[in-house]
Amino acid sequence: MKKILSVLLAVLLLACLTACGGDNTGSGGGNGDSTAGAQVPDTKPVDFPTRDLTMIVPFGAGGATDLICRTLAAEMEKELGVSIAVTNMPGSASAVGSEYVSEVEHDGYTILGYPTDITSIKVMGQSELTWEDWNTLVIAAAIPTCVAVRKDSAYQSIEDLVAAMKAEQLAIATSDSGCAFTRGLGLILQEEPDCIQPELIPSGGGANAALSAVKGDVDAAACGLPECIEYVRSGDLRVLTYMGSSAITIEGAVGSIDIPWVCDVYPQLQDNMPFGGWVGMAVAADTDPAVYEILREAAVKAFESENFQSFMEQKTMVPLGKSGEDGNKWAEDTTYINSWMLYDMGFTATSPETFGWARP
Repeated sequence: MKKILSVLLAVLLLACLTACGGDNTGSGGGNGDSTAGAQVPDTKPVDFPTRDLTMIVPFGAGGATDLICRTLAAEMEKELGVSIAVTNMPGSASAVGSEYVSEVEHDGYTILGYPTDITSIKVMGQSELTWEDWNTLVIAAAIPTCVAVRKDSAYQSIEDLVAAMKAEQLAIATSDSGCAFTRGLGLILQEEPDCIQPELIPSGGGANAALSAVKGDVDAAACGLPECIEYVRSGDLRVLTYMGSSAITIEGAVGSIDIPWVCDVYPQLQDNMPFGGWVGMAVAADTDPAVYEILREAAVKAFESENFQSFMEQKTMVPLGKSGEDGNKWAEDTTYINSWMLYDMGFTATSPETFGWARP
């Protein structure tokens, strides 16, 4: 398991260095070569777009996938000269929205908000779709995980929460029970084998998971920090642990708030950090290459925009900027890693070998 997680770290760190180094898409708002490493297909001139587009976000409103996609869509509109209507279509760990985009005409007018869950929905039996069904426009950001509780919770630290999980079954809200591994619970459960596996409450998105904790409907929420950060700033949620690259401090309504790092309690996990999901955009794999290239260029420019870069910094997201074949390879590699993690941790009885996916 640690070997698999170390592979994930190496891939993520490489992507972060690429995104921040200025020799690819970068995080500096467009100073790099956005096509570096990507195989740009041979295309012929095409009149596209001639009407407005639709983007399907396969999670509920307010989560990291929704926020990232809406911010990118607004920047893409400036490049394409048409409007992009964003529609939330949550359900079955992104399978509902993804299936919808797969079934409509593959003409480039319907874009998929492309989340980490594409790496897990087949091995979890939620859909037959995989990375092979999509062509990446851009994978924009990684989303570090946190575990948070209501402000008046008795749990003051991750140690308190672990002690409680050893004594009884807790209810913990997640983006979706099928993707709980990306929300950090798997790492903690791996280190604490005496814990009673919590009841995982699928919430249709990280923002909904956070809201469940705020309302007191669950004992804790496991979600991306960007998905709950406003509740943290307002004081309605307290973060027990954060799976970024280090502990961080953010500004809240009543002053500075320290966000504790998981490795302060579990230093053996340091090689696995940062840990979380990723979000981007894609179209069906058989979309006209000329149409695809127009959309890809617009998506990369949206990623590079000052507005989107500022948004990521404010929301504590990690810029990736993987486009074209680089993005497709990223989705493939993380599929192998994530599907094997799910299998090894007992979240699914279906071995990835069933699909010819070799262990990383």
